[in-house]
Amino acid sequence: MKTLARIAAAAGVAALFLVLASCATINRLDPYELQGARLAAQMRTPPEPRVHVAYDVTITSRNPVFSTLSVLTNLAKASQAEKADRAMREALDTVDVPGIVFRDSFAACADALGASQADTRDASDFYLDIDIRDWGIRADSPGSAVVLQMSVTATLVRTLGRETVWQRKLTVSQSASPAMFGLGQIVGNMVTATILYEMSVEDLAAGFTEMAHETSRSVVRLLQRDLDKARYGG
Repeated sequence: MKTLARIAAAAGVAALFLVLASCATINRLDPYELQGARLAAQMRTPPEPRVHVAYDVTITSRNPVFSTLSVLTNLAKASQAEKADRAMREALDTVDVPGIVFRDSFAACADALGASQADTRDASDFYLDIDIRDWGIRADSPGSAVVLQMSVTATLVRTLGRETVWQRKLTVSQSASPAMFGLGQIVGNMVTATILYEMSVEDLAAGFTEMAHETSRSVVRLLQRDLDKARYGG
């Protein structure tokens, strides 16, 4: 029942959660004219992805029959989740999730600032430094939603003099949806590890690619909003 309760609770939560790790730690945009400036971007080498699927077995001493059924059911789910864990790790090796977020964030920030994209830092007036500090796939139980989590620090630096003019730290958690993995509504509106365990590595990789793009859109929306606030207030 606890597992069912968790599933029901998770199903009622929106697919996307944005948790701000901190407010903009640095905002010195006012003295600088970025409209028409040349903007380059760089990404620090990201860490290896974390993959974590928790396995739980419910035991109720007051009801031995229920306990036996619960143990057998959850052991089966745990076995499925373990297989999904291995497959997800293999699939993530084929998807450049940080690269997707980096490219999309660069293009969106250039657009938000009214800047043109420069190929190299030496050819730029400013450059955007993207530091993905932690990222990976998580499911709190075999029956809970599969989530892509990422912690990012974005820093805007003036190329001449290397002054940091703006910085933002943020954390994004993107839940998987059936559409991302080509699944119909028969599975409901939540994707769990036990649903993914039978999928091929190729199909998982395609789903993670969609999750990466959606995560990138979330990062971009937050960066654009923060840049607008930094420039225009409000």
